[in-house]
Amino acid sequence: MTAKGERMEATDGHANVRTAVTVDAAAERAFHVFTERCDEWWPRSYRLGKAERIGVVLEPHTGGRWYERTADGEECDWGQVLAWDPPEHLTLSWQVGIGFVPASDPQRASRVDITFVETGPARTTVTVVHSECERHGEGWESMREGVSNERGWPGILPAYAQLLALAPGA
Repeated sequence: MTAKGERMEATDGHANVRTAVTVDAAAERAFHVFTERCDEWWPRSYRLGKAERIGVVLEPHTGGRWYERTADGEECDWGQVLAWDPPEHLTLSWQVGIGFVPASDPQRASRVDITFVETGPARTTVTVVHSECERHGEGWESMREGVSNERGWPGILPAYAQLLALAPGA
């Protein structure tokens, strides 16, 4: 497994956050673990609800919800599935507000594009591009910084890769 993260300037002058990890898995398996087992690799302490998070759900279709369930029965939306094209591509809205709080307005959501590109037999590069952070409004730079540091995508993707490595055939 290799992982790297970098900021990449977009043509509009805003910095997108681009993070990639290469895993020893076919794209189909990599997509499956990313979408159907995200609760297993997403850090347990990362939640929007007040109570302990007991699950993360990513509904497998365009227009589906991406949300957490908490021990007290609450469901907190993280975003929506904007594109569902297994096993090559997935796009999600990021309806998490500045300060990592719930944000219900989809017009103030950033965008997360995930691609799965096979680079060899049972080897896939998974790239996450988190863009449009400016849609979060005033202070949007802190959102970009939050998703680009080690507590953001560069720190989260290695846990995803580790789950793939520990659970062959998952």
